[in-house]
Amino acid sequence: MSRRSILRVVLIAAGLLWAATIGAAYHAVRLFETTPGAAARAPEWWPSASTISRGSEEWTLVMLVHPHCSCSRASVSELQAIVEKSPSLRPHILVYRPSDFRKGWERTDVTASASRIRRASVKIDVDGREARLFGGFTSGQTLVYDRNGKLRFSGGITSLRGHAGINRGRIDVIQIVQSGLGTGAHPVFGCAIATATEKEQR
Repeated sequence: MSRRSILRVVLIAAGLLWAATIGAAYHAVRLFETTPGAAARAPEWWPSASTISRGSEEWTLVMLVHPHCSCSRASVSELQAIVEKSPSLRPHILVYRPSDFRKGWERTDVTASASRIRRASVKIDVDGREARLFGGFTSGQTLVYDRNGKLRFSGGITSLRGHAGINRGRIDVIQIVQSGLGTGAHPVFGCAIATATEKEQR
């Protein structure tokens, strides 16, 4: 085989390897984006042990947030869009912080964005205690309870991991709150806020 032929074979092989690497990386990214987190085992009625104040004159939304999860930025953005169209909705954002982590670990741009949402109450959820009461495992998990304390929506409000924009979860929450009718569920895309062992114990 001539030197030119050998060079051609090497270049073709390198090109195929490069294409395969790019393809595998793209597939891995898409798989990550489209794989939902663990769905909540949410109680059908508002948990009486919760320290969150629930008013009987308004709908109550609870969102679980991991402050270092990049996917949470999209969830917080979608929550803002929901609040703007749902004046009877009171949002409560539970920001996860392990007790053995230093105070201030939770102060990220995600938490700062959450605190700017109109009418929102932001609470640091040490070791995910409140999250456990609501049966949640994943950042971005959103729960909506009506004025009677009945669960009407459980799930995520983004279409994919880290993707903001109109989606079925956002639409369902707005429609349910505005009409007072129906229930809804949607996959939740975000980082875990509970270990596998903790999930088994719940």
